[in-house]
Amino acid sequence: MVDFFSRYHFRSFLESFRDPVWVVNRALRLLYMNPAALEKFSLRGDDAIGKLCHQALFENPSACPFCSMEQLFSSGEKTHSNFTLLDTDGRNHVYSLNNYPLIGSRGKVDYGLAVCVDKSEGADLFAEISRLQGLAAMGEYSAELSHEIRNPLNSIEIQMSLLQRMAARFEGTEGDAFLRVVEVVRAESRRLNSLAGDFLKMQQSRCLTLSDCDPFAELEKVVEVLREEARDKGISVRVNLESKTIKLRADSEKLQQAFMNLIKNAFEALFEGQTANPVLEISGRVQEKRLLLSFSDNGPGIPYAAQVKIFDLFYTTKASGTGIGLHLCRDVIKAHGGELSFVSDDNGTTFTIALPFTEKQVIQ
Repeated sequence: MVDFFSRYHFRSFLESFRDPVWVVNRALRLLYMNPAALEKFSLRGDDAIGKLCHQALFENPSACPFCSMEQLFSSGEKTHSNFTLLDTDGRNHVYSLNNYPLIGSRGKVDYGLAVCVDKSEGADLFAEISRLQGLAAMGEYSAELSHEIRNPLNSIEIQMSLLQRMAARFEGTEGDAFLRVVEVVRAESRRLNSLAGDFLKMQQSRCLTLSDCDPFAELEKVVEVLREEARDKGISVRVNLESKTIKLRADSEKLQQAFMNLIKNAFEALFEGQTANPVLEISGRVQEKRLLLSFSDNGPGIPYAAQVKIFDLFYTTKASGTGIGLHLCRDVIKAHGGELSFVSDDNGTTFTIALPFTEKQVIQ
């Protein structure tokens, strides 16, 4: 039988590998390195071939501890090991090293062939999956905890109402001081109750119940609910929506929740900023297969230093804020495949929701 598989064919085969490959003899001296190996270890063939592998590859003066190649020559069987190496990108990479015995005509292992595969991406993915699983577990725990917290808070609120009635029996400054303490406790209790409620909403923000809905119609419902609050605060609300009916597969309740958060945030910014002639302009339009909804106020704007953190959980610029509203709002929009962005300066702030849709979902 013709020996058609020559050393040159074998070399050509190894040089096509994208992963580093090298061959050593029983003395652990390098006999061959493919181009991927030379590039990975920043070597030239003339500088590496003939040197001990631990010196050329890892710059170790002595043999590697628990050398897997020595084990291969001893046992005659394939060996496997993992190691980390600081790469040229400044990161520690995780490598999988497989050593294969090359057996000669006398049945003896003459050479060892090493294949080194970078597993860093898989390791990073595993770490990210573990992190997300941990966050999911924390999310479930926080939801249960929120439920449990609200029960005693409701009890505290009832007891504070009773104490308030009892305080009315006191006269003079003693009664006033007692009432002030009761009001402080009630206010903090309500804030904690609101925070627990926001936690529950946040945990459910990405769990959508989809149906056909018109975002323009859902937005108008929210505006109507909040008009009385706008009148009380002296805020003019102007709504300008395109005369089109949009049918999206969306969670109408959660979209309303996001719209309400953005509108109430604008109200608070205008009221707390003591803006003269406060105005909130709400517009909706269709543009390049996206539905754009904008909420623009003429308030004092978001401080520049705060803009980078504005969507961070628990970050707030308000004295009574929980720092959950905008984070929750962005989660809802992202769950629908959309984006929430903003621009802000001394002349006001504009938040814009962009939701994807197809032409078939637009009814003129």
